[in-house]
Amino acid sequence: MESAFYLRIMRILSLLWVVALFLSAHSAVGQGTGLARPRRSTPVPTEISSQRGGMIYVGLGGYVPSGYWRQRYGNLLDIQTGYTWINGSTLIGVEGGALYSSQVKGLDQILDFLLTPEGEILGNDGSYSSLRVEMRGWQLGAHVGGRYALNDLGSAKSSWFWKLKGGMMQHKMAFMSSGGVPMLAAPYTHAMDELNRGAFLGEELGFMHLGRVAPHFQVSLLAFQGWMWPVRGYTFVLDGIQKEPQWSMGWGLRATWILPLLQEKSAIRFYY
Repeated sequence: MESAFYLRIMRILSLLWVVALFLSAHSAVGQGTGLARPRRSTPVPTEISSQRGGMIYVGLGGYVPSGYWRQRYGNLLDIQTGYTWINGSTLIGVEGGALYSSQVKGLDQILDFLLTPEGEILGNDGSYSSLRVEMRGWQLGAHVGGRYALNDLGSAKSSWFWKLKGGMMQHKMAFMSSGGVPMLAAPYTHAMDELNRGAFLGEELGFMHLGRVAPHFQVSLLAFQGWMWPVRGYTFVLDGIQKEPQWSMGWGLRATWILPLLQEKSAIRFYY
């Protein structure tokens, strides 16, 4: 019984040893004849003129406000995502994202009617309430642009690009209090949240890296100009009631991670 079991084990080990020798010999023959072993993923096409397809991207950056915004808000956080169709050197796509700032200026003048002589705000239960005010907004639009190689070979690994953008944007102030403040709840905040919406134009100029393997990224300078109207027909501002549209502008810097989905020889491949 034990000898039969022992023989069975030896046969299995012998078979595994033969298989291992066969695989090793096959690998050596492949290397000796110059046969390339398949890669885990096919590299991105290396010339701008040969690249077709799209790219999904997510970017993080910041804006310095200008125009009317400079009087009201501090620096803005910018989070954007989008899709761009690549046809050689031509870029066409859509994008959207969020704007955020924790720096709201002139709050003491806006909320003066709510403050006690000690400069505090009372909540619903009569105790002091803490208050936080933020700027929240969004942008949604489309873009067109182009890109150009930084070398004479037309390589897509390093290129500079430009984009022109257009779309809609919106921003407002959000009031958050601990303990609840009656006059800082809807609809009372409608006169103070400065809800504005309008069309914007944007410009982007930057460096794009699409190498043979990941990571793929871009770094760019940005600017936008928004012609913003009060959604409610009026807005209480530091200088009185605002009924006319205002320019909301900003300029900044963004770093972007790219996932290319490029087409070559009528086959779409995904590159990570």
